[in-house]
Amino acid sequence: MREYRVALAIEAKRFKRYPPLARERGWEGIAEVSVSAGKLTEPRVSLERSSGYAVLDEQTLEMLRRAAHATPLPEALRGRDFRVVLPVRFSLDSD
Repeated sequence: MREYRVALAIEAKRFKRYPPLARERGWEGIAEVSVSAGKLTEPRVSLERSSGYAVLDEQTLEMLRRAAHATPLPEALRGRDFRVVLPVRFSLDSD
């Protein structure tokens, strides 16, 4: 599980974009997203906790959807129910 979480986080960074509207308005925040799957389902991405800004939440969901699609599911997790929660931080100082 840990390896998959790390692989997702690394892959998600490739897709991270600071939304121009959020940058212009000085919006920052942390959104939490879960990636989960069941026995017969592909990984599903959902918002666990909002950043407080819809545009940042939407970007977070998009980047994790893309990361989940690009990250191979480890053999040990295939066919199992699992859930991984990842925080995504948008900060004008570091992004």
